[in-house]
Amino acid sequence: MRALALVALCLGQCLGTAAAADQPPRFSVTGLDGWTGKNMMERKSTQYSLVRDEGSTVLAAQCQDSASMEGWAGEVDLRQTPLLSWRWKIAQLYEGLDERVKGGSDFPARVYVVAGKRWMPWTLHTLEYAWSNGQYQAASWPSPYSGPMGQAVIVPVRSGAEGVGQWRQEQRDVQADFQQFFGLSIDKIGAVAVMSDCDDSHSQGRAWFGDLQFSPRPALAAGNHP
Repeated sequence: MRALALVALCLGQCLGTAAAADQPPRFSVTGLDGWTGKNMMERKSTQYSLVRDEGSTVLAAQCQDSASMEGWAGEVDLRQTPLLSWRWKIAQLYEGLDERVKGGSDFPARVYVVAGKRWMPWTLHTLEYAWSNGQYQAASWPSPYSGPMGQAVIVPVRSGAEGVGQWRQEQRDVQADFQQFFGLSIDKIGAVAVMSDCDDSHSQGRAWFGDLQFSPRPALAAGNHP
């Protein structure tokens, strides 16, 4: 799955309709307003829809030998709100894949955070927060599709079968992650996206995504600046 090509499409095409807000629109409040679907050429699209689950509206993904994302482009100031929180759920894993290589880079669910300039795609850097299938155990690894359109690092926020079928809450310090995984001091990001893809494995899967929201670090929220 050509993740970076999709990211470039999101930055290049979603920005034209990006909202002025500094937060991704909430699925639970405004549905898919402000989100734009992008799929790979010659790839089937993963089907995304809004559903009710445990009393809240969430985004459901139905993957069938497909690869596409729902993306939002808008500027988020990481100096003020560096923490990204979200919740997700998957129905099953994809067994027997080497996620480090082309042809095996499928994940039941992932969340993208993109920094860089859309008109200079070589400046793009992408964090791919993934629910990994668990075949390979590491803190991170380069996306096999990194290249001239930018660089991407896969960060397995969750790995393996523990929690499958249940909602799981996640939080990452995006600013710290850009520093750790790229050695970059990033103040602003330009897009986020969610994806469920299964085209490399020619399989099928389901995933659900709750709202994605950025927030201050606790010390900043309390007014105690480091």
